[in-house]
Amino acid sequence: MKRVLQILLFFVFGVHGIALGQSKIAGKISDVKEQIKLSDATVMLLTAKDSILTGFTRSDENGLFSLSKPDTGSYLLIVSYPKYGDYYTEISKDRDYSKLAVGLTKTATLLEEVIVTGRIPITIKGDTTEYDAGSFKVEKNAKVEDLLKVLPGITVDASGKITAQGKTVKKVLVDGEEFFGDDPTLVTRNIRSDMVDKVQVYEKKSEQAERTGVDDGQREQTINVKLKDGSKNGMFGKALLGGGTSDYYMGQLMLNKFKGSQKISVYGLFGNNGTTSMNWQDAQKYGGDSGVSYGDDGSMSWTNFTDPFSGQGVIGIPRAINSGVNFSDKFNKDKHNVNINYKYGRLSSDGDDETISTGLINNKSTKSVDTENDQHRANLKYDLNFDSLNTLTIRGGASRKNLWSDNKREGYQFTQNMDTTVAEKTHETIKNTINELNFSTYFTHKFKKKGRSFTFDGQFRRSEMIGDGYLFSTVENSLTKKDTEGYTPVDSTDQRKERNNENDVLGASLSYTEPLSKVWNLVVGTGIESSNNSSRVESFNKDAEGKYNDLDTRFSNNYDFDRRSSRYKLAIVHTTDKFKFTVANNFNNDKLEQYNNNSKQGLSRSYFTYNPNVSAGYSFTKTKGLWLNYTGKNQLPSMTQIQPILDNSDQINRYLGNENLKPSFRNSLNINYNSFRILTGSYVYAGGNITLDKNPITQNIDTVKGLNIYTWNNVKGKTNTSVNIWSGYHFKLSKKLGLSNSPQFYLNMSDNYNLFNQQLNKVNTTNFNFTYNFKRDTKTGLNFDLNFSPQYRLMKSSLERNTNSNGFVFGSNGSVEYFIGKTFKVYTNYSYTYEAATKAFDQKFEQFLLHPGVSKKFLKNESLMLDFMINDVLDQNKGFSRSASTSIFTQRRYDTIRRYYILKLSWDFTKMFL
Repeated sequence: MKRVLQILLFFVFGVHGIALGQSKIAGKISDVKEQIKLSDATVMLLTAKDSILTGFTRSDENGLFSLSKPDTGSYLLIVSYPKYGDYYTEISKDRDYSKLAVGLTKTATLLEEVIVTGRIPITIKGDTTEYDAGSFKVEKNAKVEDLLKVLPGITVDASGKITAQGKTVKKVLVDGEEFFGDDPTLVTRNIRSDMVDKVQVYEKKSEQAERTGVDDGQREQTINVKLKDGSKNGMFGKALLGGGTSDYYMGQLMLNKFKGSQKISVYGLFGNNGTTSMNWQDAQKYGGDSGVSYGDDGSMSWTNFTDPFSGQGVIGIPRAINSGVNFSDKFNKDKHNVNINYKYGRLSSDGDDETISTGLINNKSTKSVDTENDQHRANLKYDLNFDSLNTLTIRGGASRKNLWSDNKREGYQFTQNMDTTVAEKTHETIKNTINELNFSTYFTHKFKKKGRSFTFDGQFRRSEMIGDGYLFSTVENSLTKKDTEGYTPVDSTDQRKERNNENDVLGASLSYTEPLSKVWNLVVGTGIESSNNSSRVESFNKDAEGKYNDLDTRFSNNYDFDRRSSRYKLAIVHTTDKFKFTVANNFNNDKLEQYNNNSKQGLSRSYFTYNPNVSAGYSFTKTKGLWLNYTGKNQLPSMTQIQPILDNSDQINRYLGNENLKPSFRNSLNINYNSFRILTGSYVYAGGNITLDKNPITQNIDTVKGLNIYTWNNVKGKTNTSVNIWSGYHFKLSKKLGLSNSPQFYLNMSDNYNLFNQQLNKVNTTNFNFTYNFKRDTKTGLNFDLNFSPQYRLMKSSLERNTNSNGFVFGSNGSVEYFIGKTFKVYTNYSYTYEAATKAFDQKFEQFLLHPGVSKKFLKNESLMLDFMINDVLDQNKGFSRSASTSIFTQRRYDTIRRYYILKLSWDFTKMFL
């Protein structure tokens, strides 16, 4: 009986083992001649019929690999390794492939050419990941952005922001060249995916590192879109027109002509629904964006940036135009390379805004804003390759901005008991013209000895702001001395303003690199820089004849601030495939000179500072690495912090400079870990940052007779501290169903000091943030991309213990779409925001924005599309934001785009030349 049981168990487990062996493809990869185990070899399984990738892995340190074997169909197994010939074999359903012995031969010893048929979807070339565009399926007439969404390891959010291998993509090139400067979406939303041959992902080094061959640690995640040869000889583009209720409209025209190396592109967009921006910001964020953006390392930042091309951050309804033209070509066997582009943008808007501040300061302001801005910008890049050892790059740019605004504002200052102390009414018109010019030249000479090089870098930048305007204001301050009848006096202002600010920067640097060995390099360099700043503001009251000729010296200033810097650098660089290490010793000699032309007083100071930098990176494999960087740097005071300006355009809040500011010293340590699996599209990243600011330059507040006086000072003997920790994991839940997800975590803790009424104030903040992304992307049936982000915020102040903004915050945004066949789609985009009541603001805020729509494609090539969409169907977009800084809690409400219905018709066209 025991013997029978043993035989039965052997039969059961033996059959199971055979079945298991037949259900996988496994083996060992080695060098045929030397029998060396080959680790990190690329192993791919493709369908024999159409070369679609179905499986991928890499060999381990012992050369072993394993793949799941599909139950049916014929397949092709391809094994590749750098400097070795490719191995391929057919995989049928009836054979056992669980013990393959794969022998690879070095290409140098191959006696005959081996022709491999079929397409390889992904290859690794050094630090570059290359995708074969034809191996991935997208909809007809899809753009590059749609192609990127289906490439493993690359994600594109609703605003067009691209993340590749866990890092934000900063540049998108076309055939290695810039396309309309540094705006990636002009590539991803302009070029059709069927024109693309390859998509390359890599970290682009700095221009100096690429020229000298010495890695300086400066990298930008980059995507290079390589076009098919047949696509470089034709014309293509897109036309779109849309109209809706409440007088909303939009239009778009894009035209591209490619002929060999020559590329000519023209685009124009117009509208009043926030769709004229070609930058990262999505149109639906107009007026509803919290101002929080996420870095490629998981860090968060708050911005208040306004770009006249996009209309980001405007109050009211933006009426905008955005246009441009780009030309690039190569001549004389690529010896000359020219890239020129010109952009024009115009934006106008008007609306109302309400701001409430509580905490250490209690005030409220309401304003009506009417603005008109336009901007011209031109850029040039010229590369001259004298020969293989000498190259010259010239860059230039010029821009002009015309900014006009008419602002009416009412402001009120309150006590802790909410009694009004100061009331102000202001009407101000401003007209400014800003001219900017920049020029740089970069020359590199490489010696015959590999790694030895000499570089010269010269730069010139100039900016000028010329403006004028009028200010009318009245101020009632109950804390000032009352008149003889007991009434609060009214301080009236009626002035004309003239402004003139100039900044000129001229610099040059030399760098020499000497190879000490195959892996060690010595870098020595020196540079000089001269910066000249001047600022003049003149305020004129009316004279006896009613003309603005009487100079008010209290609210006028004429100030010069110059800086002369000399820099010296000595660095040692160690570079291998696995380990990179750099120690840079930077010595700066800065001389600051400031002169008050009104008081005829000046001050000169010199600082000789040591600013070290240490960076190290270790690559465990080609897709797993650890990076560390330390920087110590002196923070010199800026002109705006030094210049003693008394501005009466906001008399409740007055901002003063400090001529006696001293530099602070900042220590910053960053560490990042990334582990990425290319074809499964899964990656893990984690990192942290700690920043210590010793003797920080902070903005301190004094309340004097109901007014808030802001002054910059060094907080001596104190250190501002900031700690950030982040992590994330992206992986597929089901390849068959197209499901993937990504949990992410972020933690920020900080201690910051400032003075309030000469008392030291310590502010502790802590932010916990968890984000979960859940996605299905198959282009058939139901698709969705959902984000959920619960947060908890804490802020404590040593001076204001009874008021804080501690509370729960929840946000969610995403899209859901359902394909009915290939040409009809029903979809909706949404965003939800919830902010709990706090001690600073005792009312919760909740907002749900929903934007449903339907689209239908027409014609045989599906190039014509009709799209109907409802923006903010629930009519809840309120224009709202909350923020906290140095124990002051601020809430804003403002006019923005709300509900409307719009019908859009778009046409994608293509014409190839014979």
